Amino acid sequence: METTVALPTKEKKVVENISKSTWKCPEFKVSGAFSSHMVLQRDKEIVVWGFSDTPGSTVSASFMGEYAKATVDDDNNWTLRFSPRRYEWEGQTMTINDDRGHTVTFDDILIGDVWMIHGQSNAALPLAPCLALTPSVDFSENDNFRVFTQFQHIVYENQELCNEPQRDVIRPEWCWKRPDEAASREFSALGWYFAKKITSMTDIPLGLIVLAAGGACIREYLPEELAHSEGYTFGANVKEAGYFNTLVNPFLKLPFKAMIYFQGESEGIERRFAERYAHDLAVLVADERERFGFSFPFYNIQLSDYRSEGAQFFPFHDIVRTQQFDALKLIPNSTLTVDMDLGSPIDHEDWAHSPRKLELAERVASLALAREYGIGNESEANSPMPMYARLENDGKSIEIAFEHIHTGLIASGHAPAESIDMEVNGFYVGAYDCRQKARATITTRYTVKVDVPEGVEPTHVGYAMSTNITPDDITLRNGSNLPCPAFVIKL
Repeated sequence: METTVALPTKEKKVVENISKSTWKCPEFKVSGAFSSHMVLQRDKEIVVWGFSDTPGSTVSASFMGEYAKATVDDDNNWTLRFSPRRYEWEGQTMTINDDRGHTVTFDDILIGDVWMIHGQSNAALPLAPCLALTPSVDFSENDNFRVFTQFQHIVYENQELCNEPQRDVIRPEWCWKRPDEAASREFSALGWYFAKKITSMTDIPLGLIVLAAGGACIREYLPEELAHSEGYTFGANVKEAGYFNTLVNPFLKLPFKAMIYFQGESEGIERRFAERYAHDLAVLVADERERFGFSFPFYNIQLSDYRSEGAQFFPFHDIVRTQQFDALKLIPNSTLTVDMDLGSPIDHEDWAHSPRKLELAERVASLALAREYGIGNESEANSPMPMYARLENDGKSIEIAFEHIHTGLIASGHAPAESIDMEVNGFYVGAYDCRQKARATITTRYTVKVDVPEGVEPTHVGYAMSTNITPDDITLRNGSNLPCPAFVIKL
């Protein structure tokens, strides 16, 4: 049974209580969440909002033959609503005006699925440094997706913006763009490769919005009152709530499809943050679902390996990875994709940001295709990776059963049939803080037997419970050659 995280009751009104101390209302403006080339979420009410310095005035709009009107409220907001639409890959036009003569026209509007790319630097990592591994990539502004990039360095350099929730996108040049080469090179590589894959398999246009910031911690994405209720009165790069205020809050009324999340490196710096990661992540997701108004699908990514350099800077990544596995039980409608075998090549100059985002994006995309678009088999819709299911422990050995094995468990580089009775690397047994590597053998298509080392009290068993790991250290995969995630189970 899934266990969900409840939010403090006092937190529920924070969205409405936005401070106006630095807000200077424009004469008339459509929110920066909207522009030409945008993608609007299909099959949901279309919501467009903006600001006016004249409460009581009227705003009207036309879109796809439908007309909508709104009145500016006392807080200088107006909101237009249009009927849900099926997906549409031909560009549409929207015209918005008020009764004082202001007119705004957006063109090349698509109706499709909007995906949020959330997290820290490996979510935001731009496409440009990844292109060396995909030299044949095709850039075309006519691709059936659009991109919206927010840049973390603007927030970092203007930290006064972090002090309160921003009512609008903080830079007017941040807007929807066609994926030509210039826009693509600076957009999230994870998001870009994901969009390429999805739109190659479906007719549905995609829009992708970057909410990610390099080095971001969860406490910087929690609203201030919620962060304080969780004991956080400080951030790391910006103040607590700083990235929520600047990168997330301006989009809170926007309907979207789902979220891809890659974050947790920063919590691996200190044990106190790593050990509560599953709880904090569940709090974050529950809060964002409440604010966005629906239980969006959450596609989480388990941390990469970071070569030998990683252990020097992130000594508790092993704990974060197992906490990410534990978060599956705390976050309904969530998935986990493994990245431990896709770290930076040994000759790549950046050990912390692997350029192998194409392979990672295709793993997430295969999961999304099965779950959201009905393309793929039933097993892929639950997990493409082999996942821990249950165990039996007799004190001398622990038999672990896995699900989502596809054609059967394998040892890296071997077929399912030849992997039976073959040893696999990566298993540990012992106390949580005093564990030892253990001999493990694939015994059937779906089970692994882990031998308890002599003299070890078996209180925990786990896989990939090491900060400094390499693909040779973790060799359990399923018949689709996809790796097992890191996990730890208390016996």
